[in-house]
Amino acid sequence: MRELRGVFRLSFGDAGLQSRGFATRIVPPEEICATKELTPHDFDSRVSALAYGGVPAVAAMGFALGGCASEIPKEAASAFVQALSRLRGRSSADHVSDDDIAVLGVADGLSRIRDANDQVAELGAWVISLVDTEPHGDLWSARMRPLAADLLDDRGRLRSNPDTEGCDPLALEICLRRVWPSAFRRVGPPDDGQRRALMADLLSSDVPMPGELDRAAVWLAALWALVGEAAGALVPPIDDVVRALRATQGGLKRWVWEQKRGRRNTMPARWLIDDEPHVQALLWAALYPMFGAELRDEQYLPGYGQLQPRYDFGIANLKVIVEVKFLREKADFRRVEEEVGADLGIYFSDPERFDRIITYVYDDCDVHQPELYDGLRNALVQRDSRIVDVVFVRRPSMIPGRRERN
Repeated sequence: MRELRGVFRLSFGDAGLQSRGFATRIVPPEEICATKELTPHDFDSRVSALAYGGVPAVAAMGFALGGCASEIPKEAASAFVQALSRLRGRSSADHVSDDDIAVLGVADGLSRIRDANDQVAELGAWVISLVDTEPHGDLWSARMRPLAADLLDDRGRLRSNPDTEGCDPLALEICLRRVWPSAFRRVGPPDDGQRRALMADLLSSDVPMPGELDRAAVWLAALWALVGEAAGALVPPIDDVVRALRATQGGLKRWVWEQKRGRRNTMPARWLIDDEPHVQALLWAALYPMFGAELRDEQYLPGYGQLQPRYDFGIANLKVIVEVKFLREKADFRRVEEEVGADLGIYFSDPERFDRIITYVYDDCDVHQPELYDGLRNALVQRDSRIVDVVFVRRPSMIPGRRERN
């Protein structure tokens, strides 16, 4: 990555405006901020460049419009449309079609302002016609062309998988998917084998030569994406823990509660969840495949005096505690709030071990009261920043209510 950064920054100053705009669009913000020459949303200078910059300047403005996270200045959008309209009426319009990056940049900008007026729609139709009538299938960058057209009319040209022979096309596929994910929703991503092969190629191959900004940017962005995936697999982010806990509600869909005896006249199998230890057993089955040895089960923490606190689950590498609470009646909502508040002071006596908590609340009330969920969640989350979230899961419908159980 150090070599790629060197090539990227060395090549940036001498590259064409469309290549600089493309690089700014796909390379992660951390790299952009470290490169002083990059000004991704300096619309004033981009508007000035439109007066004399031709196709490269228009494409660069398109990438800037597409990547702008805030409200787009009206002057910038208007200047972009006017410059593109002038190009369309000149012989230089052929240069838009000849350059895959330029096509994508123009489409990126038009897709961002597609609802502006009829003139924008006409320009979009013109770009689509360039892509559909003059496909360029031999270059490593050819995947940008169907992406450009799909950004404008969403016809699904990207349904077919690209030719991923070689490092460049597959690295490009990774980058394009990261920046424009909705356009790729109809086609499956590169499989694990392809991603592993790409990772090996990026780490072992000679980096692009100085002056090859497009390839250097694609390689750098792809390596960022793959390293991020690898890091996430080693240490899943805490948001993944919250998502896994919430997903247990759907996982209860096929919970076992048989009404009749089995074929061998055995007792009906009924997985009763009747108290907190039962919920803990469910969560152990859900979390252990994700965290393995990092998942710690009911261990005592350093206490004070006669008090020895014991948490339900701890995920050591994330320094987070998962605490289970059980609701039997409406009054338990207040009890849970008081218990979690009391837990905070003792669970975090040693912040080097744990510094955050997720509360998992199992609702076993006979009368569910989901309108109280947000109140309890907000009360706890606002109480202490170390409370990451409060997850509520209802009793599966096949388990009888508390009054019906024998």
